Amino acid sequence: MPSSVEDEQVFIDHAHSLLDEHIDHLRSRIITTTNAPSTGTGQDELEREALLDNLRLQLHAAEAARPRMCFGRLRFDGGDDHHIGRIGMRDKAGDVLLIDWRAPQAAPFYQATNKNPMDVVLRRRIATRPSPQGPHVTHVDDETFDGTHEAVDPSLSAMEAPRSGRMADILATIASDQDAIIRSDLDQVTIVQGGPGTGKTVVALHRAAWLLYTHRERLARDGVLIVGPSNVFLHYIDQVLPSLGETDVVLLTPRQLYPDVRPTADDSRDVARVKGSDRMARVVARAVAARVRIPHKGLTLATHTGMRIRLSSEEIEQASKGISRSRRFHDGRDSFLRRVLQQAARNVARDTGHDPEDREYCDDLIASMVEDSTVRREFNLMWLPTTAERIIGHLLTDASILDEAATGILTADERAALLRPPDAPWTSDDLPLLDEAADALGPWEPPSTAPPDVPDYRELQASDAYRIRPSHSGGNAGSLADRAIHDREWVYGHVIVDEAQELSAMAWRAIRRRASRRSMTVVGDLQQSSHPAGPRTWEEALPWARSKTALHTLTVTYRITRQIADVATRLLLDAGGDPPVLTPIRHGSDVVEASLLLSELPQYAKSVASEEGRSAVIAPDALLPHLGDLLPKPRFGFGSAALDAP
Repeated sequence: MPSSVEDEQVFIDHAHSLLDEHIDHLRSRIITTTNAPSTGTGQDELEREALLDNLRLQLHAAEAARPRMCFGRLRFDGGDDHHIGRIGMRDKAGDVLLIDWRAPQAAPFYQATNKNPMDVVLRRRIATRPSPQGPHVTHVDDETFDGTHEAVDPSLSAMEAPRSGRMADILATIASDQDAIIRSDLDQVTIVQGGPGTGKTVVALHRAAWLLYTHRERLARDGVLIVGPSNVFLHYIDQVLPSLGETDVVLLTPRQLYPDVRPTADDSRDVARVKGSDRMARVVARAVAARVRIPHKGLTLATHTGMRIRLSSEEIEQASKGISRSRRFHDGRDSFLRRVLQQAARNVARDTGHDPEDREYCDDLIASMVEDSTVRREFNLMWLPTTAERIIGHLLTDASILDEAATGILTADERAALLRPPDAPWTSDDLPLLDEAADALGPWEPPSTAPPDVPDYRELQASDAYRIRPSHSGGNAGSLADRAIHDREWVYGHVIVDEAQELSAMAWRAIRRRASRRSMTVVGDLQQSSHPAGPRTWEEALPWARSKTALHTLTVTYRITRQIADVATRLLLDAGGDPPVLTPIRHGSDVVEASLLLSELPQYAKSVASEEGRSAVIAPDALLPHLGDLLPKPRFGFGSAALDAP
C-alpha cells in the first residue's frame, strides 16, 4: 500500500478532476433541460420538472462532497484496495474509483478491529484541507491489523484539532459503536442516549444519510423528517447533510410541526407544564366531541313550502351514535347528516300518511329539505365544520368551554392557569394542542364563498366540502420536502428527533403521527431536559413503542476534555442530578474557577479566548440583554445566533 502523502495526493487530484467533469456535465444538462422548448402538454412539463429536481439534487450532493471527497482507504487480505469517500464514483472505464461511505463495502472502515479485522490488513485515514486547486492532503494515519496488539486510534489527532463550531471531517472518525447504531435496522425505534459530546447528533445525521442510501426505494416516496431544537441548528445540519451525500431531507423544529401557525410567544413554566401533559389529549378530544350539538328538546321546523319537520332528541342522538367514537369529526359529519335527513324524511312521510319505508318518496322529501335555507342552517349547526384554531382558541379563552372539556382531568388551578385573553398570541406549546385538534377533526376545506346572486348556497352537502388529500406519488408539485412541509398529515418513512428530551408528551404525540411503521431514531439526554413537561424516562416519552425499541448508550465523549467533564459532573451532583457516565478521550487544560464582577467579564473573556477555535460565555437568559451591552457584538453572537458568530 502506498505510504506517502504524495501518492494519495495523486489519487485525489485524479478523482477531483473526474468530479469536476461530472459537475460540469450536470450543470450543462440542467441548462439544456431548462431551455428546451415546451411541448405544451402537462405531463411533459411534470416530467421535465421531475428531471430538473433530480439533476439539481445530484449537483448539490456533488458540490457538497467536493472539498473533502475522500477521507479513507482500505487494503484487504486478498489484495483488494479501496478508497472511501463521501460519494461513490467510477472512472471513465467504469471501474470503482471511490466507495460511498454508506455502502456495505465501506463498513469495515468503521467496524474493523484486531479482534474482528473483517479481512482488513490496513486502514488509512486521509486528512485533507480545502484549497483553490482542490483538496490538499496534509497527512495520513495508518492502522495495521496483525492480531498482536490493538492499534492506537489515529482519530485522536483529529479530535485534538481546534474546534470550529462545524462538524468538519467527522466521517473519518466515526467509532465502531456509533457506526453500529448508524447501520441498525430501519423498522424499530432506535434510542441513542448519552452525555454531552458523546456524538449523539453525529449518529443521528449519519443515520439519516445511511438510511436514505440503503433504503432509497422505500424512503424516497415518503421521505425522512429530522426534528431539531432550533432554526439555527437546522441551518447547521442542512449544511452537513449534503456533505454526507444527502439533500432531500425535511428539517423542522417543534415550532414548525403545525404548518398553519407560527408561534410568537412562550408560556410560563406552569402553563407549559399543563399544556405539555398528555392529559390535554383527553381535554382536546372532549372539546372536539362537544361540537356535536344535539338539541335537548329535539327539533321542529317548517320549510318555506309548508313541510313540517320534526326530530326528537333521541332520534338525533341515535343518528350520532358510534360516529364520533369511530371516525374523525369531519369524517362523521356526512354520515350524521345522511342519517338525520333520512330520519326526518321518514317522520314526514309517517305524519302525512305515507309509507316511511318508501325510499323513492323519502328521497324526494330529502331533496326538498336540502333546498330550504332554514333546514340547512339548523342541521348544519348540529355538526358544524370547524378548524383546530377555533377549537383551541375557544378552549383557552372561554372558561365555560374549558370547564366542560377539562373538569375531572385538570384541577381548577390548572384550568385557571390556561385561560388567556382572546387576543393573546399563539405560543410554542399551543402547537401540539392544535395538531391534536386537527387530527381529531380530520381534513375539511370550507366551500368557496357563494356569489351574491346565489342566496341558497348548499353548505349542507358535506360531501362537497371534503378535501381529498393528494397521494404522495401524484404529480410533481415541487420537491418532496416542499410538499411534505406544507402537508400536516404527511407520514414520513422515518423520523429522527434530536434533543428529544425537550419535547413534551403532547409534542411526542404530534411526532408519532408523522412516523410510519414506528420507524424512528430518537437522540437525547434526559438529564439535560429543560421543558417542564419533558419526559423522565424513554418509556414515558414513547409508551406506544413498547418492544420495538433498541436503546444504545454512548459514553465516550469526543468533544469535551476530561477536566471539563469532571467539573460538569461535580456541578450536576451538587444540583441533585444523576450524571451520565462519561469517558473523555481528550485531555485539556485545568479548569479555572474565578469570582468576577459582571463588569469585569469582558476583559476576562478577551484574556482567555483562544486565537484558534471558539470560546463561549454561558449565562442565564435573564442576563443576556445586559451581556449584549457589555460584550462587543462583532466578536460575540447572542442567543440562537451564537453558533454563527465570527
